[in-house]
Amino acid sequence: MARARVQMLSRSESEEIHGASIRILEKSGAVVRSTEALKLLSSAGAKVIEKDMRVFFTEAMTKEAIRTAQRNIILGARNPKHDLKIPNEGFPFISTDGFAVQIRDSSTGEKRSSTREDLRKWATLADALETIDLLWPSVGATDLPPHLQLVGGLRTCYESTEKHVQYQAFSGEEAKLEIEMAQTIAGGEDENRKRPHFSSIQCIVAPLQYDEGSTDALIEFARAGIPVIAMSMVSPGITGPTTFAGSVALANAEVLGSLVISQLAKAGAPLVYCFVCAPLDMKSGNFATGSPEYGVLSVAGAEMAMYHKLPSMMGGLGTSAKSPGVQVGFEKALSTMPVALAGCDLLTGCGGLGDASFMSMEQMLIDSQIWEDIRRSWQGMDVNESELAMDVIEKVGPKGQYLAHPHTFSTFRRLHVSKFSDRSSYMAWKASGKKDMLFTVGLEVQKMLSNHEPAPLSVEVKNSLDLIEGKAKNLLA
Repeated sequence: MARARVQMLSRSESEEIHGASIRILEKSGAVVRSTEALKLLSSAGAKVIEKDMRVFFTEAMTKEAIRTAQRNIILGARNPKHDLKIPNEGFPFISTDGFAVQIRDSSTGEKRSSTREDLRKWATLADALETIDLLWPSVGATDLPPHLQLVGGLRTCYESTEKHVQYQAFSGEEAKLEIEMAQTIAGGEDENRKRPHFSSIQCIVAPLQYDEGSTDALIEFARAGIPVIAMSMVSPGITGPTTFAGSVALANAEVLGSLVISQLAKAGAPLVYCFVCAPLDMKSGNFATGSPEYGVLSVAGAEMAMYHKLPSMMGGLGTSAKSPGVQVGFEKALSTMPVALAGCDLLTGCGGLGDASFMSMEQMLIDSQIWEDIRRSWQGMDVNESELAMDVIEKVGPKGQYLAHPHTFSTFRRLHVSKFSDRSSYMAWKASGKKDMLFTVGLEVQKMLSNHEPAPLSVEVKNSLDLIEGKAKNLLA
């Protein structure tokens, strides 16, 4: 099979970046604000300055963490047909973008605070879209009290999708409640360890800071067998050097620091290596996910994950545009194509606008088409006797045409059709009312939300989730 591929770093360059990361962890160290993590690191031989919560990692502990990390992960889904096995030997699995607190209102086109009902619709739409492999809840339930938004939101996700849920937690207590929910959905602790029914993105605060709540959550997840996506968000120009090699070395160091903590909590704990790194736009001061550098950094991240033989998730489908349109299209395609062709296990970004500061259901559908088109590019072509079709070419000969030939009739369905692109003639398009893609996908969103209903949870499971959410009101207040 002839497939399109992208490679940026040589083996020696990956080794040089890794060496720089080891030096960063040893010489610069990191601030670790979790008391539990400090105990684990100190016991393992790290130098800890308790007054500053500063930790200096040894090369030996980093090397051991890489050695013990779990390589094969199952991301379990409520419906087993949606289980995802990592490493992914084929095209990356795609998720929606995650955890903005604003959404583009389909009626007005303006952005507003998102609600639990928006989250329900988002999860239902992601469940209906065949392109989407797993759900990262893209909008928060801001109409819930702040301390209930995550636990309540996870319940809404479980009720609204049969696919794997990628989530997050801001404290150890929150993590325990989410684990309890996952075990309820899976049918017990043992079943959830075999097929974890959610994974959790735990962000590192760049540069080199591991906050108390997120780190405590990482430790709880490691001990419970919940896959953690250790996400570095180093931004060249503000939280990392503008030299990309330096920022990649820094981001690599951050992820390896999370890996060390997870493996000290539980050797063999599943962890996914993750870069969502974009440069600072020096004019606006924004995190520029629509830049070509976003794709470059994601490729570097994917290749460093491969160097460590770790499962990976990378950022993609980035855009700085504020509404669906021309800018969105070229930014998302150009920032995603390189990393999709470089190879990673998971890729995120569907539905995001304004550098993922708010979300759009219509954009999720457009992004799903962009992703399908990129996947077709990746698939390449077979080269063999049948595919060369020499007998057909010889029979048609010069000046012939292939449209009426039986070979065309038997094979034309392999030609990719973009669902929402208008390929009609100008006159046909004009006669139909000059409808643009946004209008078409808007109708499709409403159709899908009206017609799709995920399989319901049992009454027993619903009652259990209700009790856990009720427990959160007291524990997290």
